[in-house]
Amino acid sequence: MKQKNVIITGITSGIGTEIALDLAKHGHKINLVARSEESGNIIKDLIVKKTKNNDIYVYKCDLSLQKDIREFVDNFKKQNDSLDILINNAGIIPKERIITSEGIETQFAVNYIAPYLLSRLLLNMLKKSSPSRIVNTSSVAHTSGNLNVDDFQGLNGKYAFRGMRTYCNSKLALTIDTVELAKELEGTGVTCNAVHPGGVNTNIMRYNIPKFLQPLMKKTKFMGTLRLSPKEGANPIIDAACSDKYDKVSGKYFDRFTQKDASKKVFDKDVVAKLSEYTKSIVA
Repeated sequence: MKQKNVIITGITSGIGTEIALDLAKHGHKINLVARSEESGNIIKDLIVKKTKNNDIYVYKCDLSLQKDIREFVDNFKKQNDSLDILINNAGIIPKERIITSEGIETQFAVNYIAPYLLSRLLLNMLKKSSPSRIVNTSSVAHTSGNLNVDDFQGLNGKYAFRGMRTYCNSKLALTIDTVELAKELEGTGVTCNAVHPGGVNTNIMRYNIPKFLQPLMKKTKFMGTLRLSPKEGANPIIDAACSDKYDKVSGKYFDRFTQKDASKKVFDKDVVAKLSEYTKSIVA
């Protein structure tokens, strides 16, 4: 198998770590994007120890900041001539509303703006390396999202901050962009798909849902039963990144390994157009 050059975000989460371990085990070059060098190097050392693959690299990047994303991409391009797979896996559910130094709500920034910007800044490399792939870690939660075209980030204060509400909206925005970017990429050899990994019991759920609600959440249709291990959650993302069956598939939403119809909200022309216009206005 030809060695692939891979970027993975969200590598300190259970799913991200498992994705990196699996791809490293198959001999691919892995570029880990971490908020701190310390956390990134911990995962790197784990991967090298378990896989004996030394072709592992750590890049420090705060994905909530466009400035950091641009610096990361500049550094990556200086050290690499190709990129075969971009896995936008990072995702957060903060307990409170936090506005970045760039004026963006943090969850909106990490879950939506970061993959939007990374994908576009790296498009030339992906096209040069085609056939290549972008895989966005989405969520069934996108079906519960409701984007307000007059307040995409939920900053107007009409509602009290709810991490899960904002999470659903950010995943809806990401799924919309997956479909729209795929249209732009037709004929380039670069594909773009969104994958819901399933109900995975990871820190993002444990630490951001009140304790009294956690047993209920594990039983609801909203997130599915949170019984999957991080490794099980990683498998459909790995499949979308590497399996031959995805060679000609683009702009699709997968619930684990099964292609399904995304929410009808993903195809609302008015929302799609206004989200695109708004995003371009805040991505400097």
